[in-house]
Amino acid sequence: MKRPLAMNRVDRELRNRFIRLMEAMKVVNTNREEIAYEALNLRILQEVTEKPILARIIASRAGVGAGVSLLFAACSKLNLDTSHDVIKSLIQAYPRALITWASPENERTTPLYMIAEHPQHCVLMPWIAINYTQFLDHEFDRLGHPGFAHGLLEMYKRRGNTSCTATIVKDFFEAYPRALNQIDYGFNMLHKLGYYQNGKECEADLFKLMAERCPSSALRQTDSRGYTPLHHACDSLVRHKGRDSVKICKYLIQTCPESVRVEASFTTRYGSSAFPLPFHILRDKCGHRSVREVVVCLLREYPESYDERAARLLPPGYTPFSHRVKSYLNEEKELKENIASLEDSSSSFTEAVTCTNDKLIRSASTVFDSWTTSFINSTEDKVKLISTQLQDLCNEGNE
Repeated sequence: MKRPLAMNRVDRELRNRFIRLMEAMKVVNTNREEIAYEALNLRILQEVTEKPILARIIASRAGVGAGVSLLFAACSKLNLDTSHDVIKSLIQAYPRALITWASPENERTTPLYMIAEHPQHCVLMPWIAINYTQFLDHEFDRLGHPGFAHGLLEMYKRRGNTSCTATIVKDFFEAYPRALNQIDYGFNMLHKLGYYQNGKECEADLFKLMAERCPSSALRQTDSRGYTPLHHACDSLVRHKGRDSVKICKYLIQTCPESVRVEASFTTRYGSSAFPLPFHILRDKCGHRSVREVVVCLLREYPESYDERAARLLPPGYTPFSHRVKSYLNEEKELKENIASLEDSSSSFTEAVTCTNDKLIRSASTVFDSWTTSFINSTEDKVKLISTQLQDLCNEGNE
């Protein structure tokens, strides 16, 4: 692929065309009438079709800007969906412009990053991933992380104010799965999806799809603070109180139960993590139904967390809801252990009886098996009742 052309190294006619187009994009950015965009879109398409070399030119420091191409200008100045055909045509004319820096001091000033992090243009990322994978690979190899993929996720989390949707994210990662298992400033893709800052909660279906495609280690991976995806999902739950966050938390607890026990590693002025366990993040928010449901799952998976302190705060067990839940869970655990013990005993007895023809022993086995079945059935009914009682307890919380 040919290198970009400095504006001062092309002939006057091309240089003037380039400058006029750059100036026109500056003007249209201050006049947001759609008709002005459409006229400029048509003009750029016509000129680049006639002279594709225009897409290869970059403005020098002595010119319009430092290393700025028509693609860079279009990404920053043309903010309507109607300009997507123009952006595509500029990429097609000179794909390398995607990774040409506007400023060598800032690694994110390439059009690739600008498109990924743009509220409207981010929808072009699946198309770029399908057609220009080699340029994504170039940035990936140069920087060692797929920052453009994380930028796209930021646009997804701000959906409603951006054009990004779960479908755009899904299509991008299907076209460029290499980005799934990489880290950006300590965050893997699941950290980023669960992280509550700057936007809406992640949709549970998208999170599960991404989790299934990421390496299994991503579920228990920690970021710079020692947070797992479950920590971030609990953070999101506290902020949004939404059903998607509940589903994500439950999914992570079931799929990666060891993450329930992972303690965060960042410190406070008191010398220890303020919220080391996922449970601690939810501890003081148990007035909400959605939080209660997840607390029950966390305590069921790791009952020892009931007594674990965080910084100078009291352990979770001191909250009224946790105290009530613990009594139910203790009974539930005991009942399940009884069921498991009887099932093992019954299985062993049945196996032993097959080795004898003694009628008395066989008769005793039949009686024992009948009693065991009856006892297990009644015990399972008690377990179901406890489950119902726990759900009723959760339902007492606020929506």
